[in-house]
This record gives sequence, C-alpha cells and structure tokens, in this order.
Amino acid sequence: MSRKVKIIATIGPSSLDEEIIYSMAYEGVNGFRINFSHGDKKVWSEIVEYVRKAEEKVGKPIALIGDLQGPSIRIGVLEKPIKIIKGSTIELILSDKSSGDKVPIPIQRFFDVIEEGDRLLMDDGKIVLSVEEAYSNKVVARALTNGVLSSRKAIVIRGKEVPLPAITSKDLEDLDFAIEAGFDYISLSYVKSANDVRTLRRMLYDKGARNIGIISKIETISAVRNLDGIVKESDVVLVARGDLGMHFSLEEVPWLQRTIIRRSIEYGKPVIVATQILASMTENPTPTRAEVVDVVTAMSEGADALMLTGETAVGKYPLETVKWLRRIIETYEDKIQYPREKPPETADVKQRFAYSIVVLAEELNAKIAVFTKEGRTALRIARYHPRTSLYAASNNKKIIRRLSIVWGVEPIEVEAKNYVDGLEATYKALIEKEEIGYGELLVLTYGIREAEHTIKIVRVERPPFILV
Repeated sequence: MSRKVKIIATIGPSSLDEEIIYSMAYEGVNGFRINFSHGDKKVWSEIVEYVRKAEEKVGKPIALIGDLQGPSIRIGVLEKPIKIIKGSTIELILSDKSSGDKVPIPIQRFFDVIEEGDRLLMDDGKIVLSVEEAYSNKVVARALTNGVLSSRKAIVIRGKEVPLPAITSKDLEDLDFAIEAGFDYISLSYVKSANDVRTLRRMLYDKGARNIGIISKIETISAVRNLDGIVKESDVVLVARGDLGMHFSLEEVPWLQRTIIRRSIEYGKPVIVATQILASMTENPTPTRAEVVDVVTAMSEGADALMLTGETAVGKYPLETVKWLRRIIETYEDKIQYPREKPPETADVKQRFAYSIVVLAEELNAKIAVFTKEGRTALRIARYHPRTSLYAASNNKKIIRRLSIVWGVEPIEVEAKNYVDGLEATYKALIEKEEIGYGELLVLTYGIREAEHTIKIVRVERPPFILV
C-alpha cells in the first residue's frame, strides 16, 4: 500500500541541483514548490526542467507548485545583514534600500497604518520590535529579541493588515511564467477573502489555464475571519503556520491549524500544513522529539500533505529531511484513526455516492479504483480517508499531477476515449503495475453518470484479466 500522507518540498539554494531533486523525488516527494519571492525566471526554469526529468525517471506524477509572492510587506535591500540586539533601537525608513543600519521599507502604506505601541515581527516571528515613534516616512522601534535581519524578509504589524491589492504586478508576470512552464498549482499568498480566489481563477481562465489548481494560503486575520468562503472557492487549502504565528499569538496556532483542517475536510478540499515541519533539520541531521509529535498530530487531524519550506530550501540536510519525514509518516499512518463523518442530510447524491463507495470497499476488503477526467470523484472519495488503497486513473496528465498531493490517492495515467474505456484501461494498468493480484477484490467506478452503470465489483482472475 502506498503512503497516504503526501510530502511537498520547497526548492532553494540547498536543493537546486538535478541530482538532489531526483533523489528527493525517489525518496517520496510528491510535489515541489518554487517560491516566486526568491530567484528569477532563469533559475525557476532550471528547477522545472529538473523536476520533470525526475518525474520521468522515478515513473510517478509529481505536482509543481508556484507560490506567488503576493501583497506582502517586505524590507528592501540591505547592503549587509543587520545584527539586532535586544534593547537597542532600530530605525525603519521609507526606502527601497539602505547601506547602513536603517531598515528600508519600500511601501508608503506601511507607514500610514503603523502607530506607537504596535509590535513588528520579522523572519517568521524570530525578530520582534516595539514601535516607540511613528512618522509618515520613518519609525523608531525597540528590539525585544536578538536576531540577524537580511534583505527581503517579510514584516508584519501584529493585529493589523496593510490594505494592498490581492495580486501585484510582479504576481502577474510570475503567473504568466507558471502557465507557460506548465505548473500544476498556483499558491495565492495573503488571501483575505473568497473574492481574491475568484479573481485569480478568472485570470487563469482568461489565460486558457483552467487546469491549474489554486492553493489558498491561510495566513492573515481576514483569511481566518472569511475561512468558509475561501475554502469553498479554493482547490486546495494551506495552513501557513509561519505567518499565522505572526498575526496571532503562538498559543493560538494549534487551534487555528485544527480549525482550518476540519473546515477543509467538511468542504471536501485537500489541505496542506506548512512551516517548521522539521525546522531543527535546517541545521541538524535529525529532528527533535517535539517535531515528530507535531508531524503525527497534523496527520491525525487529517492533513493531506506536509510541506517542507526552509528545511529543503536553505537547510543543510534537504535529502535527510525528506527521508525523516517519510519515515515518520510511514511509521504512524497505519496507527492513526483518520477523521471521517457521514455526509450530512443536505449532502448531494454525488457526495453520498462517494461515501458509499468507501464503506462498500471496506466491507468487502476491496481496493478502490476510479477513472476520472476532472479529478472530482477521486477527491470526494479521498475526503473520507478510506482504509484501503485508492487508485485514481485519468487520461489527463494535469489532473494526475494535481491528484498526486491528495491524501491516499495513487494516481495513474491511462489512455481512454470515454469513461467505459477508462475503467477497462484502469483495470489493465493496475494489473500490469502489479498493484492488484489474483483473487483480490476491486471496486471500480467513475462516479454517477445518467443511464450508465457506474460501479463494477471485480475479483481479479488469472490472465487474460478481462473486465466484464
């Protein structure tokens, strides 16, 4: 049985190597993320080439995720990193760059919003400043922690949001690159409302990129407030624990993670947990005990995938981190009772059908195989975390790649002209790949379609394995 909880790794300076990317794919990475906040199109194109080569060599679909920078407030360019000493005063100025110890902030609206007494957080909350003086183009703050500040780090005003457009001009350029390069998902940063997701969706449709999925990152106060609407509009939801931990107090983050995962499952949307999954492995070759517990907690709450960020992008041990995460997942996933609730009375017939498929397969001790053109039936079934193998076959490579990061789904590419041919092709592919063997039961389906048989229960026979 394949691994149910999926792994996503971020590519950065530590892993920007063809052999490392292949090795991470071989060790179980199901999706690679490129953060468009760093690098340029030349670097990103190189990563795309390496990922697609790795996909071909390991013989499994791999999702490629492009993460838009979004309307974040980031410090400008520093001539050299600034050492922050607790108790010292720091001056932030309206500027694109700085050659001294002043911190450049290139956005006027930041200074329009900030007030005395505000708390500023940078570098995923490692650096905290308290604002003592606020002017139209300058802020004087006192450091509450030690740290080292480098260029382009995000900065957050605790409890406040700076009004900025959902998608920036840079995002539009990066979006065009992602479409041309054949990305499978676009991550939308700093989502505030369902309308932000709809805006990106319209852009993708207008550009002829309907098959690119949208991952909405829940990382702002407004996103938490408007969670239901955002989840409904999204293809995938991401729990961005780094920025959540800067907007909210740290003790609230576990509850927020649990809430976002539950809500995503309720709406049948895959959900990713990201940031500081195995953070200590940025510097060390083994994780801490607390990190292992954290991973298992996210699994038990129902996360579809766990995303490594700094650990594989800038860490010293990118490949070892992937191996450890896979080891933890494989050790515990059969010991966990994953969340599952019966469809409510208001659920439509397709959702009830998906639930029935899961119950039927488990009662028969059978595996499940779905032929899907859009991926919807596979998603509906995966929502109920079946305790048996779930295969999703499609003649659409884009859909296969998108399904590769969904809990429990083993994606398979087949050739088929229609749904009936699709079932036959799926059955044959499973036998050829030795995923099913003689005497095993298989529940085959392609969902509900009017006036067609939609379920076949097959006991695998000896050759020629004819599906009737």
